[in-house]
Amino acid sequence: MTARTARQPLVHFAFWVGGAGLLSLVALALLILRNPSIPVMLIGLAVAATGGLLLLRNPLGATLLSAFVLLLPPGDLRVEGIYMAASNGAIVAALGVWLVRVLSGTETFKWNPTCLLFALYIAWGLVTLLWAPDLVEGRRKLIAWTFSFILLILICNQVRSLPAVDRFMRMLALMGWLMILCGTYTLLFTDFVFGTRLKSFGMNENTLGVMLITALPGVIWPVMRSVGPRRRSMLILAITYMLCSVALIALSGSRGGAISVGLLLLMLLFFRPARKWAVGGAAIILCLFLFAPFIFDTLIQRAAEGEGGELGGRPVLWEASLLFMRDHLLGAGIGNGPFRLHPYIASLTSATNHRMDLPSHQPFLEVGVDTGLVGLIIYVCVIGSAIWSFVQARSCWLLSPSCPDGYYLTVIGATAAYGATWIKGGGLENNASLIMMLVLLLIPSLVQEADNRNAREGGPRTAEASS
Repeated sequence: MTARTARQPLVHFAFWVGGAGLLSLVALALLILRNPSIPVMLIGLAVAATGGLLLLRNPLGATLLSAFVLLLPPGDLRVEGIYMAASNGAIVAALGVWLVRVLSGTETFKWNPTCLLFALYIAWGLVTLLWAPDLVEGRRKLIAWTFSFILLILICNQVRSLPAVDRFMRMLALMGWLMILCGTYTLLFTDFVFGTRLKSFGMNENTLGVMLITALPGVIWPVMRSVGPRRRSMLILAITYMLCSVALIALSGSRGGAISVGLLLLMLLFFRPARKWAVGGAAIILCLFLFAPFIFDTLIQRAAEGEGGELGGRPVLWEASLLFMRDHLLGAGIGNGPFRLHPYIASLTSATNHRMDLPSHQPFLEVGVDTGLVGLIIYVCVIGSAIWSFVQARSCWLLSPSCPDGYYLTVIGATAAYGATWIKGGGLENNASLIMMLVLLLIPSLVQEADNRNAREGGPRTAEASS
């Protein structure tokens, strides 16, 4: 009897336990009728348990579902009172499903340098709680970092073949099209007035552009993976997505989003295989300028008037953050940076005295204020390790292609565009969108590693197996 065969009863045991728990919840919901809300809650748990049983045989589906939930931007899409429990529950469920598969021998657990450095940062964050004045805020922030880490680990261990990458990209594309639908609905069916900033479903005006850029590789990916009529259909969808994205970003008045789009097209222009996307994007912008110039009114007005001051008033926050880091090399303690930073901001300007929790509005500075110089170094290494992995995989790609032609160029452009907005964003230092960008950078090395392992073991390459 092999180890894998010996562990199979573990899966059956999990099914039996889940089934018994499901029946118990339903019976309890039917018995407790005095309080109307209790049966509804228990039946909801029963439905969730049923979904968990179905996902037990599909761990990647559970992981991608949790990633989709975490990607939902703050606003009306996050139902108040439900979202936090749903997102945390989705991550825990995905982790549980995957661990059952690991213990049964059907999945393997692998680390990579980015995940190891991420874990090291969380460990250092835990240490900074020793001098953090507000342990509640510190614990809340540490939990947020931990859930981001779990999501990264789950995706890195399961997206290791081109069919798995296909599913991951479909999830990203679905999120992108959801953002397009939200923006279009707000534009057509609400009291939106041209000349004002488009605010869709309570989202921050800058967030829409960030999400559209994050999802762009997922929309372009099917074009790379298709041939014949399907490729033409996917190409039409991708062009439609770019057209809608440019229009919605312009209507949102996001200067950072506009810079990101321009940088994306500029990056793609330097690479011959991706030049058609740059030319197509430029043609879309030109057509909008010629036939619907009112779309750009808000963006042009904000740029001309300098609304919010230089860089939206961020230089003052950045200066205050640097002053704080000079005086506190070990940081304020994870989660406590915004509260400890206020006196430094107040010493430079009185315009923000009403805000006691204003962050640095720059991911590296937010990390440095929270966890000091040590935490900042580790965090820079996390980002750098993902980029280095991408560069190494790109250099090996000519000898052993692990991703379709055009993937590297698309990710380079999307990463540069995302970075242009991310580098001056607040609260994006461990956002789910950043995790997605890290995954996009790591995918070539993950697929390549699986190919090499299969080659050593005599199995088919994942790229060949998917074709």
